[in-house]
Amino acid sequence: MQDQRFDRAVRVALGAAGNTTYVVERVAQAADILLNRLPAKPGRKHMAARRACLDVLYGLKDASAARKAFAAAAEEANILSPDPITHSCVGRPTPRPRNS
Repeated sequence: MQDQRFDRAVRVALGAAGNTTYVVERVAQAADILLNRLPAKPGRKHMAARRACLDVLYGLKDASAARKAFAAAAEEANILSPDPITHSCVGRPTPRPRNS
């Protein structure tokens, strides 16, 4: 089996009150959550995500397919957490010309 990293992590809220956030970065982590920790009754997207994760672990698909399916399953189960807001500064402010 070959575990692969996602290009971007998926954040999910688990626990009794959804108060524990997991940052899922690898296919094996997603598979574990889908098989053992998902609080909702498995739906169509959940089953598709399980298949996608197993396909990646067996080398049949790319990690991006599993990430997409896992995020859809998390949304279906209402556990998908938004990505944290990041701020970035591009360059420095341009100085104004001085009046002579």
